[in-house]
Amino acid sequence: MAVTVSGDGLYDLGGGAVMRIEGFNKTVRALNRAGAETQDMKTLMHSLGSLVVKTARPLTPHKTGRLAGSIRAGRGKTKAVVTAGRKSIPYAGVQHYGWPAHHIKATMFLVKALEAKNEEIVRNLIKGIGEICTKLGLENNIGGLNV
Repeated sequence: MAVTVSGDGLYDLGGGAVMRIEGFNKTVRALNRAGAETQDMKTLMHSLGSLVVKTARPLTPHKTGRLAGSIRAGRGKTKAVVTAGRKSIPYAGVQHYGWPAHHIKATMFLVKALEAKNEEIVRNLIKGIGEICTKLGLENNIGGLNV
């Protein structure tokens, strides 16, 4: 189970809700052509995912704390991915999306965390891309914003 910000600028909020950042894919490709290091992009995407992780953990249903402890931010080059659960914690999806037949209500903890941090994520994304541009000696004027 994951909430993803993909390289094409789409935020998949789950439940069919998607938000798009126009031009993100082109920006990433241009940074790669200009010589942006893969590690810089991975670090930026991980930091964006970490914002969601910190917000999602307290929103997670707590019985033992194992589900909250399983929430992780990945290190993708072109996307921020936050995952919850693993083989030994297979109930992450049930806790997130619910299971009406078993009277388990959806908590949507990852979606709520993403929505709560949405503005901060976009701000940090713009700032991070700007910092990578500065590191490459490129003009730091992302989206008309001098960050």
